[in-house]
Amino acid sequence: MSLMPLPTDPDLLAAALIGYQEMRKDIDARMSELRARIGVQPASAPLAEAGATKRSVSPAARRRMAAAQKKRWAAVRKAEAEVAATPPKAKKRHLSPEGRARFIAATKRRWAALRKAKAAKAAPKTAAPAVKPAAALKRPARKAAAKTTKPAIVTKKAARRSSSGKSVAVKRSKAAKMQEPQVAGPAPETVAATS
Repeated sequence: MSLMPLPTDPDLLAAALIGYQEMRKDIDARMSELRARIGVQPASAPLAEAGATKRSVSPAARRRMAAAQKKRWAAVRKAEAEVAATPPKAKKRHLSPEGRARFIAATKRRWAALRKAKAAKAAPKTAAPAVKPAAALKRPARKAAAKTTKPAIVTKKAARRSSSGKSVAVKRSKAAKMQEPQVAGPAPETVAATS
């Protein structure tokens, strides 16, 4: 059976389509008769018959599907519970300019009070009369001599700490030491007076 070339007219094409559909119905009916005589089920049902039947699922398959669905929902609920259990992050707080000014003022007041207390604590020590305790009167002479030399050492140390090399105080003390006469024996005037 050879096919003829199709015409381009739409009316003719519509009529040809209707004819082929009728031929197909006839062919399908003849094929189903043959299958019934042989006793073989059709490999694929025709489109008209396929719409009439519904897909059925066995009870065992329904149970498996229900168990799988319950498992999925349990996982979803567990994930939601974990998200709800975690505490939300604390929102970062920002300080307003007025709040910052209040903090600065409070800090300045605290420091002023601290300095005032420190000055009040130091003031009674300087204003109190210098009364030596009885134990201080019995100190050995060597300790008293060490105390008198201490201010000279302190001034030398203070002079060394200045940023401009050797200070004037150290230079003056060295010059004073050089000008002092170094006596190895009795003074010359005392030797002349005794002879």
